[in-house]
Amino acid sequence: MSTLTIHPKDEAQERALKAIFDAFSVKYEKELDETEYLMSSEANRKALDKSIQELGAGKGVKLSLDDLWK
Repeated sequence: MSTLTIHPKDEAQERALKAIFDAFSVKYEKELDETEYLMSSEANRKALDKSIQELGAGKGVKLSLDDLWK
């Protein structure tokens, strides 16, 4: 069988689609958005916020692509 990717426009549409899938015994998974995943834990959220603030304050390190894998 094939895999379909759907993009509901809002939560109401997502709930309706899940109800249809459940009624037809269609298996489905919900993938987390990358941002949702990264912000899902308090520790990670704090570390990311701190890094963003440091970058904004000019504390970032610039690397060229040639030096990236050295």
